[in-house]
Amino acid sequence: MAVLDKMRKGASQILGLALIGLLVISFAVWGIADIFTGYGAQTLIRVGDTELSAQHYQRAQQEILRSMSAQAGRSLSLQEARAFGLDDRVMERLIGGAAVDAHAKDLGLGITDAALLEGITKDPAFQDAAGNFSPVAFAQTLRNIGMSEQGYLQAMRENNLRRQLLTTVGTMAGSPEVLIVALNRYNGETRVLRYVLVPQSAAGAIPDPTEDDLKRYYENHRAKFTQPEFRKIGVLAVTPETVKDQVKITEADLKAAYDADKDTLGKPEKRLVQQITFPDLDAAKAAREKINAGTDFLEVAKAQGLSEADINLGNVTRAELADPVIAEEVFKLEKDKVSEPVTGKLGNVVLLRVTAIEPGKSLTFEEAKAELEKKILKERASGAIFDLHDKVEDELASGAQLSEIADKFKLTYQVIDQVDREGKRPDGSTVTLPAQKEVLNAAFATDAGVENDAIDAKDEGVIWYEVLGVTPEQLKPFEEVKADVEKGWRSEETRNRMAKYAQDLITSLNSGKTLEDIAKDLNVEVLTSDALKRDGLTANILPATVARAFTLPEGGYGSAPSGIDEGRVVFKVDKVTAPPPVDERTSERLKQQLALLMSEDAISEYFAALENRYGVTVNQAALDKLTGTGEEP
Repeated sequence: MAVLDKMRKGASQILGLALIGLLVISFAVWGIADIFTGYGAQTLIRVGDTELSAQHYQRAQQEILRSMSAQAGRSLSLQEARAFGLDDRVMERLIGGAAVDAHAKDLGLGITDAALLEGITKDPAFQDAAGNFSPVAFAQTLRNIGMSEQGYLQAMRENNLRRQLLTTVGTMAGSPEVLIVALNRYNGETRVLRYVLVPQSAAGAIPDPTEDDLKRYYENHRAKFTQPEFRKIGVLAVTPETVKDQVKITEADLKAAYDADKDTLGKPEKRLVQQITFPDLDAAKAAREKINAGTDFLEVAKAQGLSEADINLGNVTRAELADPVIAEEVFKLEKDKVSEPVTGKLGNVVLLRVTAIEPGKSLTFEEAKAELEKKILKERASGAIFDLHDKVEDELASGAQLSEIADKFKLTYQVIDQVDREGKRPDGSTVTLPAQKEVLNAAFATDAGVENDAIDAKDEGVIWYEVLGVTPEQLKPFEEVKADVEKGWRSEETRNRMAKYAQDLITSLNSGKTLEDIAKDLNVEVLTSDALKRDGLTANILPATVARAFTLPEGGYGSAPSGIDEGRVVFKVDKVTAPPPVDERTSERLKQQLALLMSEDAISEYFAALENRYGVTVNQAALDKLTGTGEEP
């Protein structure tokens, strides 16, 4: 392509040719991602003239899953991410992105090759130690994210256009003062609750259910007693371990890898870090002087409008701190000491405190040897894997079955007799497959007897799969799950009775009874909560209680689950305290918060208008199958 041609010409003759050679070779290696991922060309979503396939969905899903995992600070499973709205976010990205692209095209907008060139050459990820563009670094980065040169450039064009349009649409004028006051009250108002904990036993003994009771519960909760769809799948994987005998790794290779990586091997040191951010260096210095004079670190944070949760960065390693300047300071601090003001790489001024230190552990060469060998094997196995890949594809083209190919090349053909979308067998045990998530997603998006594209599992190799049989999801017989039905019925009956009992108590409170009277009847104490904001919680007070409390006036009574068995909290909103008037700094922060909210609303309306203009159709059956929400007829 023209842009990359220009970059290649910018390299010096001899060195440039060598680097370009490496770049071309690397494209041959990681280009497999463009050939073997996805489930075929069936249209999943259509936005105007743009068609999106299951392959687009899977790629967006993986990107968003990685992003959600990074935000959570740990690797989320597909199921966890779905509980947090993964599927909706994927659809929003795909449909919204396609609609914005169509609008940009209608407006005649575009990104020039020169602009793309400038963006790539100035990206620090693609530069060498001297700050010059490095084709090798470029190739390595793209290889790590599994994109081709063409795919990356297209993504850059799309992202730049989308960013320009969305920035224009989302730019907001100043926020009215009345909104600032309202938002300040919403965020800063506190409520103190007086409450009693009503134990589950207050509802009395639950009588034994009748057969009709159980059958009614069974029919009303069929999803709880439905066995998921199971599939019999065959898997042929060509992994680094498969070609291990063809890759030579010497003791010298291992020692060189150990010397290069020994600082990062083993268990890194972790530190529990708190950080207070200030508007400028003078403010940070003044706060540091107060701390030196005896003011508590948390009190200084509160003076900045920050809670303890706001200042906690968590238990982190050096690598997990994005700002290298702050990371350097954090890992020099003694436990419970407060740093001098630190100006981060992005210009933010902070005070830091380390409240706990978890020592790391370095590995000896012998301890690290096995993992180093696996790492080098993954790096060097690509050539042998591709040789085998070509042979397997030739055999498939001639009509051979995967099991026959495995026998011919002395490979392992793994048959999983029954497995669900989550990798579980009927007995609840978990299967083990290479690139398991990708294989199962693909296997549940195809049908028995269909020839499927191989999956590029990147450093795990190449995987072929086939569906050998399908056992549809089915409702388990009533008699088989009767014990579970009764357990569920008792829990629901107890909750219903407790909710009614708590409502009767509230009725009596509104009629003149006091919390002390109820506490005496129940032989419990009247307790008082801390002053709670809308996002607050404390002992015995769960988010449901807080949410209910903020719908009531001062003196109002309410109830919510206590979180202790099926017990309830019955409470009175004892005191409502409005926040102090906003100062200039708080006002500025609230204006930024409001601008962000209004910007999000404007962009949401923009998306809705575009979707209405261009039209959106979704192949719901294919989508349900892809996400695991479909039902067999």
